[in-house]
This record gives sequence, C-alpha cells and structure tokens, in this order.
Amino acid sequence: MENYIYIIIVILLGVLIKKSKLLAQNFHMSLNRLLIYVFIPILTLLHVPEINIKSQYLWLIFTPWIIYLGAMLFFYVAHKIKPINHKARGALIMTSGIGSISFVGFPIFELFYGAKGLSYGIILSLGGTFIVCNSIGIITGIYFKNEGFRLSKIIRNLFIFPPFVALLIAVLLNVSHYEHPVFIKEILTQLSKPFSMLALFSVGYQIAFRNLHNERKYLYLGLFYKIILAPALLFFIFYFLNDLNNDIVKICILGAGIGSMNTIAIIAAEFDLHPKLALLMPGFGIPISMITILIIQYLLNQ
Repeated sequence: MENYIYIIIVILLGVLIKKSKLLAQNFHMSLNRLLIYVFIPILTLLHVPEINIKSQYLWLIFTPWIIYLGAMLFFYVAHKIKPINHKARGALIMTSGIGSISFVGFPIFELFYGAKGLSYGIILSLGGTFIVCNSIGIITGIYFKNEGFRLSKIIRNLFIFPPFVALLIAVLLNVSHYEHPVFIKEILTQLSKPFSMLALFSVGYQIAFRNLHNERKYLYLGLFYKIILAPALLFFIFYFLNDLNNDIVKICILGAGIGSMNTIAIIAAEFDLHPKLALLMPGFGIPISMITILIIQYLLNQ
C-alpha cells in the first residue's frame, strides 16, 4: 500500500510543481536526459550481470516479448483500419508494450504471492521487461523518430545510445559469470537510488490534463491494449497450454496488465514521439491498472 501511495504522491508532486512554475517549463527535458543517459545505464550495470536464469523462469523472460510483439501487431492492424499518426503509433507501441513491473508490480506480487512472488517479479522485470525496453523498445523509438526503416542508421544510433551499450556490457558480464565486488555494487546501488522518484516526478511534470481531450482517442486505444488485451492474450495462451495453476504464469498475466513503464514513456518522449500521449499512458494507466489487476487476480483464482 505504501508503494501505491508513493507512486501517486510523486506523480502528483510533478504535476503540482509544474503548475506552481517553480521550475522552467522545459525542465523535464534535462531531467529526462539525466534519467536516460545516466540512471538507466547505472541500473542496467547494477542488475543485469547478476541475473541467475533457470529453465523454469523462461516464461518470465519470454512473455514481455510476446506482449511487445502483440502491441506491434495490434497497432499495425488498428492503423490499417483507421490511420494513426506515425509518431503517435510509435508512442503507443512503446508504452502499451511494456509495463511498470518494478514500480507497481513488485509490491503487488509480494502482496499476492509473498517473497516467492517478489523474486519472480524481479526476474520478470530485469530478465524480461528491462531488456525489452533497452533493445526492441529503443529500436522502435529510433525507427519511428526517423520515419522510415534505414537499417544502417538504426544500428548506428543503437550503438551510440548509452542504455543499449550498457545492456551489451552487462550481458557480456553475465555470460562471463562476473560478480560485482561489494564496493562496486554498493556504489552502483547508491547512485541508482534517486531513479524511481525522479522518473515518477518527470512523468507527473509532463502530464498536461488540459491536453487529455486532444489525446483521448489514442490514449483510450493504448490503455485498451495495455490493460485489457495484453493480459487477455497471455491468459488464452496459458489456457490452451493448460498451465493456469502455475504461480509463475499468474505473475506473467498480472504483469501484462500493469500500466505502462515510466522509463519507456520517457524514452518515447525524448525521441519526440507524441510526448504528451507517451506521458499520459503511465500517468493514467498506472492508477487504473491498480484496480484492474485486482480483478485479474480474482479471475485467476476462480
């Protein structure tokens, strides 16, 4: 419960401080760059090298990819039915394809499934959504920002983007069975601590409720996929696999229904992919999903 209250308070703090005009109106642009170019690489180097992957955890790693690919397909079809603005489509794919597992999911998983649920959530976040965010999520942003598929330019931009470079280094350290010395881990841990508050504050600072009317159509479409279709997709996959009684499966389905990840919304905004829409997705999706995942949990236990 404290985590829920914390999320709401920090987002509202961002909204209120913007309205008070204590900071420059474009303050969020500098803050976003700090988060993307400094804090995300620190988090990646802190956690990814120490992920211990076991075979029974594979669904926790694969399902975020299923959800993201499902978002790409859904918005491709939606665009064919009724054209969606190019940059808005990029923002919708990125934000509806990745959930806020760490900020919102961890306390929920622990509440429903105890310490075991929390450990599953950590793998889902660091082994799944975090890697999706730093790989295909970034590729999506580069593609839609450039308004076309130019493989050489995408590859070049990808390999000069600090979060992706940090991910490559972290993966190499992982497969090399590297372990952080205690003092390095402590330094990285201390450096990463401001991330959660700053990311949530940035989301709140960029929310403009007066723009809701203009973004409403796209916002509702994105929330429909993120909060309803994404968990439904996983539910039917596991239903046909006859595997719904598995706690790992239930964590995957719950995770699919959590509101959009703050980090990917900030990245989408930094790529200038309909920033107002991108930031509204977690701003509205996270509070709404706190209610809908209770319904999902109830249905999973029937």
